[in-house]
Amino acid sequence: MSRRGSTTLALLAFFGFVLGARAPGGGPGTARTGARGELEAALAAVAERWTAAAARVSRGRAPAASVRVAVSVRDVASGAELAALDADRPLRPASNMKLVTSAAALVLLGGGMEFLTPIEAGGPVVGGELWGDLVVRAAGDPLSSPDGDPRVEPRLLEVARAIRAAGIGVVTGDLVLDEGSFAVPAPGPGWPDPSQHWAEYCALSGGFTVNGGVLVADVFPGAVGTRARVEVHPSPHGLASDYDVRTTGGARLDVRVGATVSTVTVRGELPHTKAEFRAEFSHPRPVLLFASVFRAQLAAAGVVVRGGTRLERGARGGPRIAELRSPVDGTLRPINAESRNGVADQLFLALGHTLAGAGTREAAFAATRRALAELGVSTAGFRQVDGSGLSRDDRVSARQITALLRGVLAGDEGAAALYLDSLAVAGERGTLADRLAGSPARGRVRGKTGWIAGVSALSGVADPLAGGRLVFSILVEYPPDVGGLNNACFKPMQDEMAKILVEGGS
Repeated sequence: MSRRGSTTLALLAFFGFVLGARAPGGGPGTARTGARGELEAALAAVAERWTAAAARVSRGRAPAASVRVAVSVRDVASGAELAALDADRPLRPASNMKLVTSAAALVLLGGGMEFLTPIEAGGPVVGGELWGDLVVRAAGDPLSSPDGDPRVEPRLLEVARAIRAAGIGVVTGDLVLDEGSFAVPAPGPGWPDPSQHWAEYCALSGGFTVNGGVLVADVFPGAVGTRARVEVHPSPHGLASDYDVRTTGGARLDVRVGATVSTVTVRGELPHTKAEFRAEFSHPRPVLLFASVFRAQLAAAGVVVRGGTRLERGARGGPRIAELRSPVDGTLRPINAESRNGVADQLFLALGHTLAGAGTREAAFAATRRALAELGVSTAGFRQVDGSGLSRDDRVSARQITALLRGVLAGDEGAAALYLDSLAVAGERGTLADRLAGSPARGRVRGKTGWIAGVSALSGVADPLAGGRLVFSILVEYPPDVGGLNNACFKPMQDEMAKILVEGGS
C-alpha cells in the first residue's frame, strides 16, 4: 500500500471506525457505511443539534428548514474526501472568500512576487528641477504593514528620498496619479447599505490607497476636563479634521469616529483611567489619501511639487526615476489571520490588473477562476465579486474550498508554508485567538473565520492528535434578520466539529 493510502487509513481509524463496517441497524444500501459514513454521521449529529438550538434561541425565527450547513473534510496527503454534508451547494462564504483570493495570488503570482508602482519623470530634469509632471502609475498596492501598524507613511518617505537622490528637488508640474485600468473606488455589488460604509470593513479599493483604505484613530486621555490627544494615521489624510474628545473623571467611554468626503471626525468622551482608545474606519477617497500622504512625504524629503494633483488614465510619462515595491506575501497574514477586507480587495483587483489586463472586479474574477482551474478545482456555481467576501453575491461550496486548500498545501512547498502561516491559529493568533483555547485543538487548528448577517463560516487546516493533516470547510446560512445566532450557536458548532477532527470520535 502506498504511503498516502496508509495515511488516509490511519486518519480514518483515528476516528474509531472500521472500514467496511455497517451503520448501526442498517443493511446494505440503507446508509453510507464505513469510516467516512461514521465521520459524516458524527458531524451531521453536531449540525442537527446546533440547528435545533438555533431554532430555540431564535424562538422559531430560524427554523431548521431555514438553516443550511455545508461541510467538507479532506485528507491533505491523499486528497481523499473523508466527510461531506451538502458539500456541493454554493453558499455565501463571508470572509472565507479570502482563502480563495490569497490562494489565487500564491498560485498565479508566486510567493516572491511584488506590487510594483513605477514613478516617472514627465519631462526633462534641469538643475535639480523636473520640468513637467511627476507621474505615478497604479499597481493596486494596499500599502499596508504585515503587522497591522497603520503608520505606514515611512514607506512613501523612502520613495520620496529616492526621487530626491535622483537629483529632483522641484517638480514644476503636477503630481499625476495614473489609475490605468483600475476601476474608480466604489462599494462592491451586494455590500452592506450606505449606513455602514464608514466602517473599516467597507474600505474602498482602487489603483492607489494607503493602509488598505483604513484610517486608525488613537486617542490618549489628558487631565480631567481637558482635551484628549488624537492621532489619526495614515497622515495627513487630506480631509478637514474635527477632533474633540474630552477627558472625563467618570467611567463612560463614548468616542465616535467617521469620515465623509470632506471631514474626519473623532469626538466624544474618554475616561482618564483608560490608557488609550483605538478606532478604525474607512477613508471615502483612498486615491486622495495616497496623494495627500505622498505629497507630505515628498515635502519631508525636500521635493517641492509646485502644481496640484491630477488623476489620469494613460498619462504621458517618461524615464522611471523611482519605484515603490511591496511583497505580495506581506498581505497574506493581514488578509487571512486578521481579516482585513480592504487589503483583500486590493489584492483581488491587483490580480485582475496583473493577469487579466484590468483592475476591475470582472477581470479579477477571471483570474481567480483561472487559479481554481490550475488547482484542479471545479468552478461550477463559483462566483466572486470582491476579494473579502463582504458581498452577498459571492458563492462558493465547501467542497471547492477544501479542494483549494488541499491543492495549495500539497503543491509548492514555499507557497504552502506561506499560506499556512497566513492563517489564524486556534487559541493563539488572529481571529481564532479566543476560540478553542482550552482544548487539545489549540494550535492544531488554523483557519479563516467568516461572518456577515445570515452567514457563519470556518474553513482551514486541522492536525489530528494521531498525526496527518486534514483540511475542512464549514459554511452556514441562516435568516439574515435574526441576530445573535453566530455567537450563540454556529461558532460553538464549528468549534465542536473542529475538535472532532483533532481529537477523533464524537
